Amino acid sequence: MASSTKMVLKKIGIRFKGPALIVVYETPSGKLHQRTMPIRDMSKNSNVRNVAESLRDRHAAIFGSASLVQVEKMLRLAQESMKGKSLDECLEIVAKEFTLNPEEDLNKVDDDTLQRKKDLMNLTFEKNCKKPGDPDFKYDVEEDFDLEGAIETSGWDSEKDDDFGF
Repeated sequence: MASSTKMVLKKIGIRFKGPALIVVYETPSGKLHQRTMPIRDMSKNSNVRNVAESLRDRHAAIFGSASLVQVEKMLRLAQESMKGKSLDECLEIVAKEFTLNPEEDLNKVDDDTLQRKKDLMNLTFEKNCKKPGDPDFKYDVEEDFDLEGAIETSGWDSEKDDDFGF
């Protein structure tokens, strides 16, 4: 395919039996196409991120507009299904993994989970970001924050110079 052709991913789904990603995309001419991509290199214990990256690289023309998180989420559903879980259990487990909890301590999670949470935060930021051209975009917004009562004192920021003997 020529590099000037830009396909737009419309939908992404998963098939559990004979695991495969199913994508619906639009070609530059405006036609909708559906493609089934078998997932051959994934097992119950595979690193889903690596599988998602290899799929994205192999099918870059189609996945160019998709976030890696979308592909990972579908692959995690297939992986949980491979472990013998029902659809409802798979959806519950994956929804928990791909949801941001502001109370969760990210210092205590493993590297893969941390990267997934960072990717989710980045997607949320990009979705909520105001860009030039948006109807409610304002340039150079200045905010005054009320500092009354917000300043707390602490022992480490006291102005005692005799503690260190400088």
